[in-house]
Amino acid sequence: MGKVRFSRKNIKWILVMLPFYGRKLSRKTKNFSLTCLRKNEFFFDESKFRIIRKRINSSYSDVNLEIGFGRGENMIFQSQIKKNEIFFAIDPYLSGGMRLQRKIEILQISNILFSYLPFSEFFNLIKDVNFKRVYILFPDPWPKRKHNKRRLINKEFVNNLNKITHKNSEIFIATDDQGYSDQISKNFSREKNFKLALKRDDDLSFHDYEIYPTKYFKKAKNENRKINFFIFTK
Repeated sequence: MGKVRFSRKNIKWILVMLPFYGRKLSRKTKNFSLTCLRKNEFFFDESKFRIIRKRINSSYSDVNLEIGFGRGENMIFQSQIKKNEIFFAIDPYLSGGMRLQRKIEILQISNILFSYLPFSEFFNLIKDVNFKRVYILFPDPWPKRKHNKRRLINKEFVNNLNKITHKNSEIFIATDDQGYSDQISKNFSREKNFKLALKRDDDLSFHDYEIYPTKYFKKAKNENRKINFFIFTK
């Protein structure tokens, strides 16, 4: 297989992204795929946000968000069972965005808007939107103690979630890392507007709350790791 070559324009586009721990782009990604992703009507970056923001209108009953959508399994599932609602999906991994793009096109889905933006950058664009549901399924646990600071869910993150959710909003979180689970509980307990509505560690939680069993859910289950499942409400 020959070397993948990128144009200067696409390399510049990739480098504009904020620092992110981990690979954003698969080595097998082709220049053509990047171009198609950028042109997709449901994809947005900072420059396209004002245009795509218009899709949030009175025709949708609720606005939802998934942070770190991975392969997009849960987003596709949610969009199909809640067709009168709209979903934002963000994940810095471009290969995941390309998978989601293909599924959106095949299934002709019109209520998902997706982006490579990390949450910190997305938050600065979306401050005027209140999300009904927020899904955070198996965020990277960064298990080494020296890497714990790289975890998504910390005090600042929870504070920002409080700013973009409203009364009766729900935050769904799943992790199979016990240390991260303890950190999640601690950080949400510090935010007085959030209440722990549910905490479970059984395999039926995803089924009972209509969440798709994602790749990492199946992996944790196959390896007999306990899955900590949280629902926080306001």
